Amino acid sequence: MSKLNKEWHAAHPMDKNPTTEERLTWHLEHTAHCGCRPIPASLLSIMAQRGIAVPERGRAEQAVDQTAE
Repeated sequence: MSKLNKEWHAAHPMDKNPTTEERLTWHLEHTAHCGCRPIPASLLSIMAQRGIAVPERGRAEQAVDQTAE
């Protein structure tokens, strides 16, 4: 795991009681900008069902493009 990106976390707090879509979008962006923890297994399952690949760190545009499909 990489070091926590405090600036990204401060600018992108998770909403209270987020929808699945909000969680998915947040975690894809998080993976692209911060490696402090993995995407939860429940979301990985949803991503697999939808054919959404886990983006590599630093590939924010890939994460955003795939959630729009």
